[in-house]
Amino acid sequence: MPDLIALDLPARPHAIPVARAALAALAAALDLPEPKRDRLELAVEEAVANAVHHAYPEGRDGRLRVTAVQEGAALSLRVQDWGLPYQPGEDAGKLGLLLAFRMADEARYRALGRDGKMFEFLFRLPVAPPAPPPVEEATGARARGAFTVRPFRDADAVGIARCAWLAYGYTRPDNALYDVDGLIRRHAEGAMQSLVAEAEDGSIIGHACLDFADGPDVPECTDLVVLPAWRGHPLLMARLLDAGQAIARARGCRGWTVNAVTAHTISQRGALRYGGVPVLVTLASVSTDWAIDDSLAGSGARQSEVFFYRSLQAGAPRALHAPARHAAMVAQIYASLQEPVTFVSGAVLSAGETRLDVSKGQADWGAVVLTVEEYGSDAVAVIAGFLRGFCLEGVATVLLRLPLADPATATLGEPVEALGFSVCGVLPQADLLLYQYLNNVVPETASEKIAAPCRALYDHVLAERQRVDRAVFGAVAAIR
Repeated sequence: MPDLIALDLPARPHAIPVARAALAALAAALDLPEPKRDRLELAVEEAVANAVHHAYPEGRDGRLRVTAVQEGAALSLRVQDWGLPYQPGEDAGKLGLLLAFRMADEARYRALGRDGKMFEFLFRLPVAPPAPPPVEEATGARARGAFTVRPFRDADAVGIARCAWLAYGYTRPDNALYDVDGLIRRHAEGAMQSLVAEAEDGSIIGHACLDFADGPDVPECTDLVVLPAWRGHPLLMARLLDAGQAIARARGCRGWTVNAVTAHTISQRGALRYGGVPVLVTLASVSTDWAIDDSLAGSGARQSEVFFYRSLQAGAPRALHAPARHAAMVAQIYASLQEPVTFVSGAVLSAGETRLDVSKGQADWGAVVLTVEEYGSDAVAVIAGFLRGFCLEGVATVLLRLPLADPATATLGEPVEALGFSVCGVLPQADLLLYQYLNNVVPETASEKIAAPCRALYDHVLAERQRVDRAVFGAVAAIR
């Protein structure tokens, strides 16, 4: 549930009346009986006073946070600080805190480690919260109205940002759709080509773009967003994808790619309908802050993504080299794309030095990418060194890309898996085999929804993740 009150305050005496006034206004808005209102105000006053006077040593500045959340038939008041650890029972001189505990119907203390400590006070509400007002019929009618799909104009940038906010708030990990000036600049530079769906009233109700940042031959169809009232429209996404594919063909692109979330199958089925082939599954790659699906809000679920490649023209005949364990999976993907490739045995590493390209372009999404440009005898050691550094930085996932055109790739499966990497698919447009390392994150599989044509690849990637976890770490990380 969203916060009803959220205050970040300095741990100074003037914070006490500020917090009490805020809770008094909330109590009035909830129409609490006067006795319960008095207890709520007294509890917040004493809890905040305790933080002001006792959380931090004298002379040390500090802060505190006051939040109130409605949870069903109860109001939860929380007072958090980042001061001295608290030992329950050591309440001498802290009678105000004891009084705060007695004011609540239930009270608890939480030690949060580096996030400080929190005192939580629950107050049962006399009646169930009122139901939200019904959605106006006009909204549903509008979602069945006419719309036009057309290329981006500079004047659309604000409408795109508003559409993204209405769909996700500010929960998207990157700033791509919220940066109005950036949208205009990237179009002027030719780095992207957006398509917008415009309603009869001129508002932007949907957006998709072809991102050419990685080159002109294979753009990524990305940043698909649809206004909530228009989700599920039978034609809107199809027309956006039609327009994107037409642009890719007109520019002579070899193909295009698209990422689809696993919170639902809508985007997966959309990619499949346009001939997309699932080629890659990145586990636990979706930020927990991204409000993709309202049903997951606040759950802490970290979902995965399925990456599709839509081939518009095949590449040249070529020989590739895949590790034996994954050769069948890789061959099946290339066969589905009708790419003219043959698979041959591998070779040992050369005696030279390894060259890696390190990209932090996905850092906002919690990922970094290591691409082997040239193998040397030190390849595994170099990869391990970068991996350790990124783990210390707290990066959630590390993607390792190995060139299938190099015979040495066929011999590196087991060595990189011994570091904790597990295979996750290929990028056929670049002939790269991908591995993924999960740094203290696990995939949320219970609520993930996988379209049937994606199931075989998803199951293989998940099984490999679990196999590597057992072999390297001795156990499979808890899959939520």
